[in-house]
Amino acid sequence: MTTEAALHALASLRFASDLCFTRNGDALFATIRCASSEAGLPEPSRIWRFDAAGARQLTSGPQTAVLVRPSPCDDSLAFASDRDCPGKFALFLLEASGKVKGIGQVPGTIEDLRWSADGNSIVVLSADRGLNGGATRAATRIWWGDAQEPEIAVDDTVRRRLFRVMLACGTTEEVGPREHSVWEFALVPGGAVAIASRDASERGWHHAQLLRVDFDSRAATVLHTPVWQLQGLAASPDGNKLAFVEAWASDRGLVAGDMSILDLQSGQVVVHGRERQSNLTSLQWLSISSLCFAGWDRLGTVYGVMSVDGEIEWQQRENMALAENGYTARVIASGDGKMIAAVRESVGMPPEIYWKRLLGPEWTRISQLNPHVMSALPDYPEVRHLTWQGKDGLALEGLLLLPRHRASSPLPMIVDIHGGPSYANKYSFNPGHALPYALAGFAVFLPNYRGNTGWGQDFARMNLGDPAGAEFDDIQTGIDHCIALGFADAERLGVTGSSYGGYLTNWAVATTQRFKAAVSVSSISCHVSCHYVCEHDFHAFINGGPLTEAANMHIAVERSPLMQMHKHDPLTPTLFIHGRDDLCTPVSEAQQFYAGLHERGVITQLVIYPREGHGSFREPAHRIDSWLRRVAWFKKYLKLDWVVI
Repeated sequence: MTTEAALHALASLRFASDLCFTRNGDALFATIRCASSEAGLPEPSRIWRFDAAGARQLTSGPQTAVLVRPSPCDDSLAFASDRDCPGKFALFLLEASGKVKGIGQVPGTIEDLRWSADGNSIVVLSADRGLNGGATRAATRIWWGDAQEPEIAVDDTVRRRLFRVMLACGTTEEVGPREHSVWEFALVPGGAVAIASRDASERGWHHAQLLRVDFDSRAATVLHTPVWQLQGLAASPDGNKLAFVEAWASDRGLVAGDMSILDLQSGQVVVHGRERQSNLTSLQWLSISSLCFAGWDRLGTVYGVMSVDGEIEWQQRENMALAENGYTARVIASGDGKMIAAVRESVGMPPEIYWKRLLGPEWTRISQLNPHVMSALPDYPEVRHLTWQGKDGLALEGLLLLPRHRASSPLPMIVDIHGGPSYANKYSFNPGHALPYALAGFAVFLPNYRGNTGWGQDFARMNLGDPAGAEFDDIQTGIDHCIALGFADAERLGVTGSSYGGYLTNWAVATTQRFKAAVSVSSISCHVSCHYVCEHDFHAFINGGPLTEAANMHIAVERSPLMQMHKHDPLTPTLFIHGRDDLCTPVSEAQQFYAGLHERGVITQLVIYPREGHGSFREPAHRIDSWLRRVAWFKKYLKLDWVVI
């Protein structure tokens, strides 16, 4: 099978998100999208209904439908769509008759929505033009309509806002705080509790607080100032308590941590279950005394039911990813708490929608999104679980992908370093997005290093103040382990990674001569320059604290690959892949490291893709072209002398 054929097969994957049960729990709604979209267009998605009898598409049209939310009172659905203005999501109602109508006049583009308990109104979270979509959403500038000339940086005139839309008349009013930008919200009697910050840029998210917002006065009261980052707000059915997750996270959407309960009457915050589950990503109240939870556990997912005081009533662990977006583990429960559902995927198993009774033994698949994909990949690789130790004896885990048809001798091996670092390689269908390398004939090592999610909070914070330190040693000892097992040829090693993985790839190029080729994707070359040109505050945490403090600035300089090249003699041929519109790791990061290597006579190439943001590319032509370039680069410099048939 050719690499290009494999890439087309992967591009045909379909994904489900926004899972929610009908009111009586006998069916599920979801939005279905393809893996990529054409130039200049949003990712097209449609609303579907799934039950034991089959599936039915509910919406159509050229644009996107997202955020499907069923009414608490009847059979209508609310959703957001950019069908009237590409790039700007407005509020729509899908009636039981199948008719779709727009409701309200919401400024900005809708990012989330919630029904009021009585079904008379919908509260939406809307982002103004010019803001950042965030690293897990390609980190591109939110914009629609004509281009802004000149472009103006985010200031106090733009933010994320809350609006309430009355269904009877369509009246729309702003109800959120006047001086804060809202990142996430949950409805409570009289208003909402929100994760919010005065700074509307991505930097603000890293320092957000929990606010109580009164909708009538729009007054905001601080309820909780966290040490780390927040995610997953869920209000109890009686509106007296709020559950949320708090943990160190490198990016918005990657929080995996402790379950905290905020008593809205007393203001007291209590952390429960830390010694039992400390990598939770999503929470849902089943009653006033218990919650359904889901989170990461090593390379798999854990889910179950926890009492409000932190006692685990029931839980299950699976060597699978139960997630709709790859970042947030999520299992949803029906309104009566009898059924649960999730998007499940694993090694050799493309993502599909499953459901089962809460305490039932077996999942039942109720979607047929990707039955064609495995048949299109006859050479799907062998995936092995690896364990090894860091230099200090720390237990570590990762995955090794091996070509299905391979020689018995050691193979050229690509070390693929994941980003974040608040992330981890998991038992997923396309582990580390590295299938194209294994299908092309390479062994692929996917290390999980200290600082990753799934091994508890202490483990997740072990690299703070030590970027490219012990975590890079973890990767190096993992490579040694692969060589000792006889899988990897020590003389034909390549290294690659995206985002923080691109940073560690650049570090490998700047500080070692171990690798014969490198591909650096959406990378960081200098903590200092990236901190001041990007729109988030990641660098102030990974370097130990604010860069306004001399000690942290010293670490930022010393642990920047760009600042290490004069101390060593870089030799590794390096290909840089970058999206021009990336606001998380701006293209200047790749440009300056490329220039530094070129100045020293190192073989290097820089490829920049227009209209693309951070990480994975959206346009099919860009996605396939970038992967063909990556595979060709490694084949050339790792001297791959055999081809998978």
